[in-house]
Amino acid sequence: MMARRYCRGPGCTRLLPEAGTAGGRPRLYCSDRCRSRDRRLRERIDRGLDRREARLEETAEDRHRLTAAAYAVAREARHLAAALDTEAEQPDWRQPAWWNRPEPDLGRPGAPYTRATLALVEAAQQAVAAAVAADRAAGDGWAEIGAALGVSADTAARRYSRPAPPAAT
Repeated sequence: MMARRYCRGPGCTRLLPEAGTAGGRPRLYCSDRCRSRDRRLRERIDRGLDRREARLEETAEDRHRLTAAAYAVAREARHLAAALDTEAEQPDWRQPAWWNRPEPDLGRPGAPYTRATLALVEAAQQAVAAAVAADRAAGDGWAEIGAALGVSADTAARRYSRPAPPAAT
């Protein structure tokens, strides 16, 4: 005599009937309803795993974008620091603070410090946007991201949410 088994249906605690003398494959479910519920549950689990895999891929891509943005910020900062170091090595009379230019020199663009710093700020803004995308892909909510940025969740979502993909027609 074989041990009696329980139905494999989710949440079902019914005992399965004993195998008949005619043989055949043993039953796994007590009814069609339990078999359908188990199939739907497995499909739901599979969809969840597919979504998780897609989210992991998206997180890896966003992390790569964040790394590239961080390197861009570092590159711009190094350029600015190198320019300032080179300038500091010059004699005082060759440094911009000593220039006495009543009229702007049309052959040379003005405000070199401001332009270099703006390039750094732009790279930093792109790094922040990449960091927000990476945090969103990792599962953080707009409230946490907004708190980190010092703004409300709605403001963070408006500034950094990705545009919706176009609908397929």
